[in-house]
Amino acid sequence: MPCRDMARRALRLAAMASAALGLAACGSNIAVVDNPEPGENAPTRLFASFLGLKKSEAKNEAPPAEGDKSRHIFCPQVMVLEGTAASRAYAGPPSNETLRYQTELDDTARECALEGKELAIKIGVAGKVLLGPAGAAGNFGVPVRMAILRKRDNEPIVSKLYRASVSVPAGQTQGGFTIVSEPLRVPFIQDHAEDDYTIRVGIDEGAGPSAGEKKRKGKG
Repeated sequence: MPCRDMARRALRLAAMASAALGLAACGSNIAVVDNPEPGENAPTRLFASFLGLKKSEAKNEAPPAEGDKSRHIFCPQVMVLEGTAASRAYAGPPSNETLRYQTELDDTARECALEGKELAIKIGVAGKVLLGPAGAAGNFGVPVRMAILRKRDNEPIVSKLYRASVSVPAGQTQGGFTIVSEPLRVPFIQDHAEDDYTIRVGIDEGAGPSAGEKKRKGKG
């Protein structure tokens, strides 16, 4: 590889590492297993590693259970529910000119641990708020739904709503956030838990605005 190409590649990796470190500073310090899925890119792996995520020896596996060093738990995949990766808020009829802000989900991670007869899954989500032409600096609430579904019938076993608080300072156009769930527990069935469960995350517009957003709208 020519020296110039190697230098460019090193600069790109350094930039991605810096961005991931900024995300980690905004959230909790967790240990999450998020080994690459097929086609997964470098930013996803960096997001996982800078949140303290542990890498296992094989794809999609949790660390061996205590007392059984040969056993691995295959963690369910995290998927963003269709149509919930982004959300927009407008100051009037929807248009590019009336866009106040847009919320986006950028990345996900998860950790699996076997606890007796239960599988404990910790989920991490990262995203950002982008101001539009009609937007202004301030604090924003981002409602994010995290759910674990039974794979055979897509029935939710656990579903919880989390709300990130995002600050966009004056003079800036965006702010980032991370949300990390507590361990969400489901019945343990087999080591290949990805055959039994799927994890779904998304922006839950039905949760309504935060108190701060309601107050701003009331003054509107």
